[in-house]
Amino acid sequence: MNVTVEQLTEKLKTLPENFLERVWGYIDGLSEEIDLEIPEWQKNEVRDIIAEYKKHPASAHDLEDVIREIEEEL
Repeated sequence: MNVTVEQLTEKLKTLPENFLERVWGYIDGLSEEIDLEIPEWQKNEVRDIIAEYKKHPASAHDLEDVIREIEEEL
């Protein structure tokens, strides 16, 4: 099941406060299990992409267009 952040947000708005506290605790528990350290090679990739964009800003793609293309392919 694919759930979007928007769908999750709407669902959370309808929950009683005591459930929200339980959900928050669950999310905290999940985030502790995730290694949030970003590897140096990924940081370098992002730096390279930013540098390339600064050289050629007109070559950037509109995010909405990219998302639409991906959705069409799926």
